[in-house]
Amino acid sequence: MACDHSAPHTGTARYLRDSDQLLLMLVCDRCGAQRSELGRIDYRPTGRRFAGHLAELTALELGMSEPQIASVRLAALVCDVGRDQIPAQILNKRGPLTDSEWAEVRRQPELGAALLSDATFDDIREWILCHRERTDGTGYPRGLAGDEIPLEARILAVTEAYVAMTSDRPHRCARDHDDACRELRRCAGSQFDPAVVEAFLAAAGRRDARLARAAA
Repeated sequence: MACDHSAPHTGTARYLRDSDQLLLMLVCDRCGAQRSELGRIDYRPTGRRFAGHLAELTALELGMSEPQIASVRLAALVCDVGRDQIPAQILNKRGPLTDSEWAEVRRQPELGAALLSDATFDDIREWILCHRERTDGTGYPRGLAGDEIPLEARILAVTEAYVAMTSDRPHRCARDHDDACRELRRCAGSQFDPAVVEAFLAAAGRRDARLARAAA
């Protein structure tokens, strides 16, 4: 029997390769059919599938439910949508950033959250807004600490840091996996939630082959 689409609907996103856009849409939870389009964002998902995979593995390790894991994966896929709003000359600068340039970079969580304006993305928007907060309260934009930061945002903080460290940047070369993991452990309790770091490291340790495939 054909689905009548009376089941709840969930917000999701799909990358449109031909136009380099992220299509935000509502899908029927029962049959998965697209029901309405919520908007489009110019987007180039370099490394984002890898970030989504890492977030999914970490959430699974933490015992989250399947719907929670799916939402965390989606959040990881769209987490850096605000990056394209920051001037390229700042993102590509090889030397140290000035105070004013750092202020621009620190706007990324707010810029990304602002792009996900539909109410369907309320939770994900909050996680993106909070993913640069730190466990010790010295992060931004609101200076939240510990459990004030949503667990999903704490997962994004760890996985985003790992992806950043293992990627080449204009001012430095990529770190290898082991070095990045040592840095995550060093910063556990200050920058990152220790339990999330341990979940990430446990997942990575048991799934090296899957991580390698995702990174390819």
